[in-house]
Amino acid sequence: MFRFIIILVSFLVSSSSPDEMQMGIDYFNARATNAKGLVADETNINKAITVFEKQISENKSTEQAVAYYLKSLNFKGRFVAMNDETKKKIYRKAKDLGNKYIRQYPESGPIRFELISSIGLEAEMDGILKSIQNDVMKLMLYHSQMLIKTDSMCMQGGGWKVLAILNYKTPNIPLLVSWPSKETAKKLLQKSLVYFPTIISNNFYYAEALLENKENVRAKIYFQLVLKLPPRKDCVLEDEYFKIKARKYLEKMV
Repeated sequence: MFRFIIILVSFLVSSSSPDEMQMGIDYFNARATNAKGLVADETNINKAITVFEKQISENKSTEQAVAYYLKSLNFKGRFVAMNDETKKKIYRKAKDLGNKYIRQYPESGPIRFELISSIGLEAEMDGILKSIQNDVMKLMLYHSQMLIKTDSMCMQGGGWKVLAILNYKTPNIPLLVSWPSKETAKKLLQKSLVYFPTIISNNFYYAEALLENKENVRAKIYFQLVLKLPPRKDCVLEDEYFKIKARKYLEKMV
């Protein structure tokens, strides 16, 4: 009888984990609630982070929990944190955890993509030249290639997007950085658009790549398309961010 009770209690405890995980996902999906412009209310994302931290500490739904935890941290850094010091602290936390768990889950597209994102978000704040000097670009190049190899469809062609951005944003410096190619960037983004033509970020980055290739007329068409495409219900702030940037480009191109 005693053994039966132990088994029953163990079952109830283990069966509660998916419910907790779903609660965290629900909080994450509500991350844009009460946002003002591109500034999100921290309530739901903080609740999501708390749930995912608990899941990870208790080794429950670990791969999924880590992926969502990294997503939550990167979102908080982008849309909640109000100063550079706080943003960097959040991105470094995501980067450190991502580096730890990508070794445990090397085939996980979501974990690798969020690791790339945290590295890239911090690098964007440090500037291109400092990132090149610190070999950050090489690291992002490696992870983007691995993401394409293991899960090319992750985040609507996320590996192609990252590799393309690296190619058109990294300056080609003889004897130091010779691999970037703006033409390659364009071709990579064309791949993402083949599979995910209505994703706002895909069209935005393709427009930027066209602009870098001096194809201004076509770039303008794609920036205009970014404004016409409806934002995804589960990525309202992320898509609005690209719409705002597209408007700024179009204002300069008039």
